[in-house]
Amino acid sequence: MPTTRRARSRYRLLDVRKVERITPRMVRVTLGGEELSDFVSNGSDQRIKLCLPQPGQPVPLGRTRAEVYALPPDQQPKQRTYTVRSFDEQRQELAVDLVVHEHGGPGSSWAATVQPGSQIVTVGPSPSYQPQPDADPLVLVGDETALPAMAAIVEELPAGRPVKVFAEVADAAEEQQIGSAADVEWTWLHRDGTPPGESSLLVDAVRNADLGANPHVWVGAEADVVHQLREHCQRELGLDRRRLYALAYWRRNAAGS
Repeated sequence: MPTTRRARSRYRLLDVRKVERITPRMVRVTLGGEELSDFVSNGSDQRIKLCLPQPGQPVPLGRTRAEVYALPPDQQPKQRTYTVRSFDEQRQELAVDLVVHEHGGPGSSWAATVQPGSQIVTVGPSPSYQPQPDADPLVLVGDETALPAMAAIVEELPAGRPVKVFAEVADAAEEQQIGSAADVEWTWLHRDGTPPGESSLLVDAVRNADLGANPHVWVGAEADVVHQLREHCQRELGLDRRRLYALAYWRRNAAGS
């Protein structure tokens, strides 16, 4: 029986090849280089860590875990996790989407200023998310930090797969056109001035929605929002662990930690 190729997880020094502002608050950074020659897409919602340089460092120091943690704390890169939005094996390029916002953390600050020609160290990838084939429907719930993952998931689904997506973003300008062969119903929720992490839009939308006969729910958002959604899915909907994947993407008031 043939084995499935999987990407080797390791530190890679990559070039920044392209920087695009795809919405007012979302930046797509395309990374490439020969060190992606052994990188293979493991599927949707595959993640890597960006090793973000300290102020004054052109490139983060350390090319192995041991080297990084042997550095003085003020020289160690800040590691933040992002979804691989796309991977082009022929061109040896991968893209990540990053949210840029005022008073953001290291990733947001880097995305707002990074230029083509610079370099970044990445770690990974992690294993990918594999949607359950019997999901009816597959339900994806997340804010803009999870939007790259939700987009990557729906783009790889087969034709006819029923999907409901609840996506919370700052306003209508942050909506994206995302193609899929699946039968996807998008619900865009706009905060319209409410700070990220302080809105009940996602929780209210899921509580009021008809999620079908056999939903499998994927959640990615602020930690308190994820907690509320997990409680609802387990207690009110009776979902077991096989039918619920919930991950806190960030925690309010801790962006710069």
